[in-house]
Amino acid sequence: MATRKPRKKSTRQKKAAAARRKSASTRRNTRKKRIGGLSGKIKLPSFNFLRKKTTKSKKPPIQAGISADRKMEIVGIILIVVGLLTALSLLSTNRSRLSGAWVDLWRNLFGIGVNFFPIALILVGLWLILKDFERIPQLAVERLFGFFFLFILLLVLLHIISSPLNREAIALTAENGKGGGEIGAGLMTALWEGLGMIGRFISLGAWLLVALALMMDVSILDLFRWVPPLILQLQDAWDERRAAASTPAQPSLPMKTPPMPEPPPDELARAEAQAPPLVQSRPPAHRTAPQGDSPAPSLLAQAVLSPTKEYVLPDISEILDKGKEMKFNDDFDRNRAQLIEETLASFGAPATVIEINRGPTITQFGVEPDFIERGAGRTRVRVGKIAALADDLSLALAASRIRIQAPVPGKGYVGIEVPNEKISLVALRDVLESKAFKRLRSPLRFALGQDVAGNAVAADLAAMPHLLVAGATGSGKSVCVNAFINCLLLNNTPETLRMILIDPKRVELTGYNGIPHLLAPVVTEIDRVVGVLQWVTREMDSRYQKFADTGTRNIADYNNHRIAQGDPALPFLVLVIDELADLMMVSPDQVERLVTRMAQLARATGIHMLISTQRPSVDVVTGLIKANFPARISFAVASGTDSRVILDQQGAERLLGRGDMLFQPPDAPAPVRLQGVFVSDNEILRTVQHWRGFSGTTSMAPVPTSTPIDAPPSNVPLKQIPIWDEMKEQEVQDPMFNEALDLIRKQGRASISMLQRRLRIGYTRAARIIETLEEMEIIGPATGGSKAREVLDYGDGAPPAGED
Repeated sequence: MATRKPRKKSTRQKKAAAARRKSASTRRNTRKKRIGGLSGKIKLPSFNFLRKKTTKSKKPPIQAGISADRKMEIVGIILIVVGLLTALSLLSTNRSRLSGAWVDLWRNLFGIGVNFFPIALILVGLWLILKDFERIPQLAVERLFGFFFLFILLLVLLHIISSPLNREAIALTAENGKGGGEIGAGLMTALWEGLGMIGRFISLGAWLLVALALMMDVSILDLFRWVPPLILQLQDAWDERRAAASTPAQPSLPMKTPPMPEPPPDELARAEAQAPPLVQSRPPAHRTAPQGDSPAPSLLAQAVLSPTKEYVLPDISEILDKGKEMKFNDDFDRNRAQLIEETLASFGAPATVIEINRGPTITQFGVEPDFIERGAGRTRVRVGKIAALADDLSLALAASRIRIQAPVPGKGYVGIEVPNEKISLVALRDVLESKAFKRLRSPLRFALGQDVAGNAVAADLAAMPHLLVAGATGSGKSVCVNAFINCLLLNNTPETLRMILIDPKRVELTGYNGIPHLLAPVVTEIDRVVGVLQWVTREMDSRYQKFADTGTRNIADYNNHRIAQGDPALPFLVLVIDELADLMMVSPDQVERLVTRMAQLARATGIHMLISTQRPSVDVVTGLIKANFPARISFAVASGTDSRVILDQQGAERLLGRGDMLFQPPDAPAPVRLQGVFVSDNEILRTVQHWRGFSGTTSMAPVPTSTPIDAPPSNVPLKQIPIWDEMKEQEVQDPMFNEALDLIRKQGRASISMLQRRLRIGYTRAARIIETLEEMEIIGPATGGSKAREVLDYGDGAPPAGED
């Protein structure tokens, strides 16, 4: 029977079958989606019940045998027992066979090092038992290898010390249980025969470095971090020893009075007479008219280059008081750190406190921003978000003011500065005796205070080269200026430093009158300040001329040149202005021009300035002045605008006052927060009394600074003068009237233009004087034209030659 061949399907039938299969597959997928959607929206109890039942039916696997931790503890107990028995066997003279064989075995292997063997067993056993405790250091395998290598090196060194370089002697020492035993003898022999004498010691040194690096888990370079500080200490000790050897042995008695020299002359007053200032002062009646603008000589060189006595620096331990130690409460700081973390996390800015620095005024919490889980991944908390939460943190910590430094320069965290419960006093003596101050070698070094970590901070005025201090009343500005002056007086004699103090308030710096460092008494009259600044400017130009004549560039080269020729060195000159606002109110243009010119050019000549003000506004601290004072100190101010004027950024308005300041070094990107040093009135008096003894003044009474102000006699009744009579009296009593009268009598003629030219006064003032002289019938009336008036009354003197 013939087989029937299957009929081939046509193309139409194939397409219909594929369509039926596709539709069936689509219906199945749709049914599954509907069921899945229902199961996702409606949680069937049967499914949850089955899942819970399956979860509960799981049982934890039963561990077979003892756990690894219990095994380590058992091994630790065994090692402690073996170590104790070995130590007793070493100390005992009557040993059993077992203990004697045990001790002889390890004595032959380690030699004298067997005494360290039981100690090592006991320590390892204790570590195995207590390794789960948090306070026990977690030893890694590398550290264990480091201890092992160090022990083997000790055996080699013991054998080198106890045996000569002889193979038979080395073996005999090992057999007797001395030196480093068999291990020390074998390694010593291998190093001696393989590397020789020098190679052996080089290899042992390298072995020691590797063992210490593994044991301490540090790099090789970190092992030598102690070398540079040690070199600096040795240099300091050597310099102090040389200075003590070169200084003659003279007792430093600040309370005793040396021989009485002549008091220094008032150089600045003479310099002012040689060149009249732009703001004319009130001269006495017998003052003569200036004869021209002749250049003033170098009065500073005349006053200092010929010293008549040998000065002795004061003893810091006798002048200054020692400060008190600060006490810390670690639990209180940890609680505040935890509160900071919780507060930041509650506002969506999680962070971790990784460092706590406690200073005398504030405690700085170093906060590292954490990550936040988002849909796209993890993102770190922005620094600006933490900085914006300053008020919230202040509320949570119940603090008066909180300053956030975001970020801290050179650190990987944000600094949150929280005030301490009690501000600690930073004594001037503590900073002067610190390493930071002694490391500076400049004669113009001075103490600033302590930073947020309690480290002493000092600075060099010669490197700044000028300093601008600003702050509100009561913030500590005057204490900072007094501490600056006392630092210079404690480290410089009048032969190396001269000072000019300007105090318009008359109460801050007048106590320094009488010390030999001053070129003149403290300047308190505002109308004399411009003349003083002009004199300092001429002194600066005079020094530059000397540098040009000798081919030197700065004061250091010039002093080296003079010392080589046997001449005394040129001293530094420091100008201190206690209140700049008063000067800018009287003559802003002249003061700004002179101060700016000195700030730009005076550095090379050894002339430096310290200017302070309690009104940091743009009309006092102008842009031109601020641009030439890169080093600035800002105490607490009233607003952020004042902070921007001083520091070009906010932050000073959040300071606490009482010495809390921000110091902007000229080479730092951001200001540093410090607690300024404190110098008491008694310490200032001791310093002044020491130096007044060399000037011949031992009294502690204040020295008068200027001529007394005109006051009415006691018998004159104080009553109101009519305004027109007062104006008339002022016209008659012109300060330049007597000089004008002497001038016209000497010249034999009188004219307004002559008074303007000779007395350097304005037209209105000269015309008023001429009219007064005419009313007094001293000169004749005007003749018309440009002819001068005739002098009618020559007084007691005779008319000049050529007159009738």
